[in-house]
Amino acid sequence: MAIASFSTYRKAGKWRQQILILYYGLKDSRSPYFSKIPAIAALVYLFSPIDLIPDFIPFAGYLDDLVIVPLLLQVSLRLLPPEVIESSRNKAIRQRKKINLALTIFGAVLLLTGAFLIWGVWKLFH
Repeated sequence: MAIASFSTYRKAGKWRQQILILYYGLKDSRSPYFSKIPAIAALVYLFSPIDLIPDFIPFAGYLDDLVIVPLLLQVSLRLLPPEVIESSRNKAIRQRKKINLALTIFGAVLLLTGAFLIWGVWKLFH
């Protein structure tokens, strides 16, 4: 099993930055309402119990979520005006350190919680 390459991490970082740009762009008052519709549709589709392909079907059930949601988010990003995208990109760059710190703390808390639960179950049965 191969370890993920550096380009995979770079693509994940780019995806995270695009999500932040979209977030700040949709909050901007200069954003047209029609650019918000695909993003809202993506969130509704992601959290809706109704899917094109039901999730209990192995692999295909989650594949539609992995294709439709990013596609709708990309459409929403492309519908934003260039000045809104530039302003949102600047906000995303300024917030990068705070977000990385928050994700690091969240990951550490998640790992510690998992370790504590495993330790508790082990103590319970031994």
